[in-house]
Amino acid sequence: MKQHQLVALVAVADHGGIHAAARALHLTQPAVTRALRDLETEVGTPLLQRQSRGVVLTAEGQVLLARARLIVRELQRAEEDMGQLRGRRGGRLVIGVTPLAGLTIVPKAFARFRQAWPEVALDFVECTPEQLHENLHNSRLDFAVGSTTAPQGDTTLRWEPLFSLPTAFGVRRDSPLAASRSLAELQGAEWIHTDVSGRFPALLAELFAREGLAPPARVTRCTSQALFHSLAMENDVVFFWSLFAIGMPELRQRFSALPLGLTLPRLSMSLLVHEDSLLTRAADYFIRCIREVAREEWTALD
Repeated sequence: MKQHQLVALVAVADHGGIHAAARALHLTQPAVTRALRDLETEVGTPLLQRQSRGVVLTAEGQVLLARARLIVRELQRAEEDMGQLRGRRGGRLVIGVTPLAGLTIVPKAFARFRQAWPEVALDFVECTPEQLHENLHNSRLDFAVGSTTAPQGDTTLRWEPLFSLPTAFGVRRDSPLAASRSLAELQGAEWIHTDVSGRFPALLAELFAREGLAPPARVTRCTSQALFHSLAMENDVVFFWSLFAIGMPELRQRFSALPLGLTLPRLSMSLLVHEDSLLTRAADYFIRCIREVAREEWTALD
């Protein structure tokens, strides 16, 4: 297997077709087709299925793709490291973040990083915790910072806790629900959350059961952060947030935390890196900035 063949496989998977992959790689379509055919000959099995709307990977192609992503990204990192050792300050980083990371630790870490590495191209990709894990596994991310816990049973990700934040149930400040002081008063309310794992509905069921109450009948999941904020601003709904977010100057005029006297789980901010990744000097420096900001400004909140 040759590097250009694996690069072609990754590009086809990312762009959904040979023509689009060729355009992204600045190659001709026949060149990409030939690289893929040679790769299939090398491994002795079809890797792609041609369809009317493009191509899809076979089961064997999906298995090879996971390895190809790691190989291609590590080769890119090697090229970046060699260039940086020769004095070049460029390269590219793709960093996964959850929304709370974007509100807390990442902006100041970014400012510190930019002072030392002004020429590195940066992509911040907002993900759910589950998407962070998946994208680290498939090498779409160099590393991730997010409100997530240690992945259970997954030894391929290095998980480093940075700090944690207290949480609360919140409502729109002018909502009739703002006068609520117990879960019983909120049983008939609309609840919204962004969790795709099923943990939030389970938390609600546990909290209401402690009070001898059935869980709320209306629990809406919204994975769009923009829509989530709009729903919270325009409707009488209850949501789960960090107290830090609710207390931000631009938000505390709109929202308030409910004083229910409950012990709620804290949100843990963590750093995640794939165990097999060899990070570039630029990535190592950004991670150092994140650790410094966490230690100087956020750890005291634990």
